[in-house]
Amino acid sequence: MENNTELVRLEQFVDNLLTKHKELRDSYRALESRYAEKSAECEKLKDTIAELRTERSEVGSRVSGLLGRIEQWETEQKTADTGQPDKPDDSQGKLFHKERAGAK
Repeated sequence: MENNTELVRLEQFVDNLLTKHKELRDSYRALESRYAEKSAECEKLKDTIAELRTERSEVGSRVSGLLGRIEQWETEQKTADTGQPDKPDDSQGKLFHKERAGAK
């Protein structure tokens, strides 16, 4: 009879181990799936960051070009008004100064 009790305990122990093993395996598979999703999301975000950096660079170049065109226009306006080129440091200040004077 004692052997029977020991066998029952052993069966319960094995059943418990098998149940825990199945739970761990299921948990592992869920974590693998979640990891794959997060990795894909991370790659998408890296691509988005690269696109935004490129876009920012292009916008910066365009703004720089616009500022250069404005400075050139201011110089041309000053030359046309006085016959002398404007000082480079005063070009933007005069643009805004002329706008305020014209608005009053």
